[in-house]
Amino acid sequence: MKFKGFLALLPSSLTSATRAFVLQASNMKSHLIALLSPFFVALFCLPILTQAAERRYELTIEEVTWNITGKDVDHALAINGSIPAPILKFQLGDDAVIEVTNKTTEPTSVHWHGVLVPWNMDGPMFSNNQPIQPGESFTFRFPIKHTGTYWYHSHTELQEQRGLYGAIVIEDHHERMKIDHDLVVVMSDWTDERPMDVLANLKKDGHYYAFKKKFFPSWVGAIRHGAVWNYIKGQWTRMGAMDLSDVGYDAFLINGKKISSSVANLRKGDRVRLRLINAGASSYFYVNIGNLRPFQVISKDGVDVMPVEVTELLMGMGETYDLVFEVPNDLGFELRATAQDVTGHASLILGDQENAESVPSKMKPNPYMMGMDHSAHTDMPTHPPEHQMPMDDQMPTEAVEEIASMPMTKRLHYSMLRSVNPTAFEENLPQHDIRLELSGDMDRYLWTINGKTFSEDKYIIIREGEVVRFTLVNQTMMHHPMHLHGHFFRVLNEQGDYSPLFHTIDVAPMKTETIELLANEPGIWFFHCHNLYHMKMGMARWVKYENFERPEELVRVEKEQAKQFTKDSDLFFSGKVDLYSNHAELDLRLNGGRYEADLTFEIDEYAADTLEADLAFKYYVDRYFAPLAGVEYRDDDIAGILGATYLAPGEIQMTGYMTTEGQAVIKLSKQFDIVDRLLLEVGGEGRFFTGEPEWEAEAELKYRIRQNLDFGVFYKWDEEKDHRVGLGFSLSF
Repeated sequence: MKFKGFLALLPSSLTSATRAFVLQASNMKSHLIALLSPFFVALFCLPILTQAAERRYELTIEEVTWNITGKDVDHALAINGSIPAPILKFQLGDDAVIEVTNKTTEPTSVHWHGVLVPWNMDGPMFSNNQPIQPGESFTFRFPIKHTGTYWYHSHTELQEQRGLYGAIVIEDHHERMKIDHDLVVVMSDWTDERPMDVLANLKKDGHYYAFKKKFFPSWVGAIRHGAVWNYIKGQWTRMGAMDLSDVGYDAFLINGKKISSSVANLRKGDRVRLRLINAGASSYFYVNIGNLRPFQVISKDGVDVMPVEVTELLMGMGETYDLVFEVPNDLGFELRATAQDVTGHASLILGDQENAESVPSKMKPNPYMMGMDHSAHTDMPTHPPEHQMPMDDQMPTEAVEEIASMPMTKRLHYSMLRSVNPTAFEENLPQHDIRLELSGDMDRYLWTINGKTFSEDKYIIIREGEVVRFTLVNQTMMHHPMHLHGHFFRVLNEQGDYSPLFHTIDVAPMKTETIELLANEPGIWFFHCHNLYHMKMGMARWVKYENFERPEELVRVEKEQAKQFTKDSDLFFSGKVDLYSNHAELDLRLNGGRYEADLTFEIDEYAADTLEADLAFKYYVDRYFAPLAGVEYRDDDIAGILGATYLAPGEIQMTGYMTTEGQAVIKLSKQFDIVDRLLLEVGGEGRFFTGEPEWEAEAELKYRIRQNLDFGVFYKWDEEKDHRVGLGFSLSF
């Protein structure tokens, strides 16, 4: 790294003259400067060393009963009895000593998100540390080398979703600007369900929570929005409609509450520093203040940036921002964190609680626009700023006029962020280019990097001393906040040598981001999507320095204990039963990684001689194609089958196989979402080469009553029994 690149990491307490000298030194070629530079660095850091103090914390993790929504939840996890966990405060130069005691009945861990710590203090199980077992303690020790807003959370199973997260504030001895009030704002999402049940539901169907969120993309909806072509395009490309969140949450929180309050006596002209942390498990948040009041962004991921004035942020999970809000009058102001899918929000009231200026409600996102206006951070907006008001498919004239009179948002984009100091690396350093394609399969709920899950391809190998450039290509219709442990990386935006430093970056749907880092921290470091469920189901890697090996004891512990933790290759069970007056069907499925086993029983008119059954084992080569083998029972005969299944453009499911009796079978099926809860499933089957061709067709028109219960009409036709129609129910489990 150049001296000027190193300058970005020097304490902000250094005088401007000192910084100017270091920058000037970076451009000099004299051997004398090269010899003296270590002396100057040591001299500059001397005040930090002399002020070093040991700052100790004792953190106790316990299982608690918690009530956010009016329902007692007995699976919550708290630190020192608190959700979120206590704020850990340090001064630059401190030595952190943090004892973590596990009083739960399960292993746990703690990761210091964004804080540069020694490799063996980072926290994640097996890559860096052993799990902290029930009844045991572990003491983390590391020097505080940089300032900013960070956070800590569990890196075990889905414990973060259950409440194991808290803020870290590292302050300088000399603040960058005058601040009257300094507030921590921890945003999060909350579900009353057990998170492992949430994951199991997503493995049944990646769109399982669409009903709870009232997310029903349909043909009629596309027509109403004038987006039929986009809807057809989504079907043809097999991308589907835009969905901004997998999980239907019961609440969204700021500092552990749906509505929080702070600083009752704000005065006009007061400058409020807001340290924002998105500790959500899988929720992006829009952040606004009052009636779209402007604020300054002064820091991203703990690193200072040149102040940028905006009226809105979109924050991914794991990101932190520092804002400065100058109070325009003596009234109160609502700070609102709105879930990106606009299914709910949380509020923090600044100032007068009784007379607070509210944030206008946001419009529901348009699921038919194929990612348009969802680039979020990547590009400067090429469209007019949006109004903040809900919009139905058809709106009265008065509502349209009200929207036209409302203020517009100015949303932050990464291209606006400029580092306070140069961050460029030496041009003669070796460069290592790595392309990472982020993809997924909502049907089987599996998330991959370069087509492989974490279980299939664990490591990315890099060398110490090289500049590693990652090109992150999002091939999905969802956002992915990618977080790298142990490093800050440059985000190659429009700022050149002043590109900002992040530890977490949002990669928007169908967008590409390029980042680079200097490989100067030997070890093994997690690099993963900070959507907790995406990470758990495969979108993660270990970045491993060449020739670095973990201690033998840590490797041994991993071999002994890793099997007890959830992996992306684990098997999940699901099923569906159809009970109609003329037809019954039972479908059972085991889904694990690329493997799937499907068992189906079907009977017509409840006559025993019509019973049919299929057992198929599949291996998914990719999201669309899977060879299969198994057996089928039909006409009192059992035959082996060998073939394949393929999801064709238009989201048409095609299955073909040969039986051991020489029969060729082709099956086609397609689902049409007509309007909201009403859907139509159609299918057909043909059998050839053993006598006359046999044909049959069927259709189900279903209305969704509950998340897992449909009422419908079933129609079937075949050459033997002609047309049959029945009424009944379909239950998923």
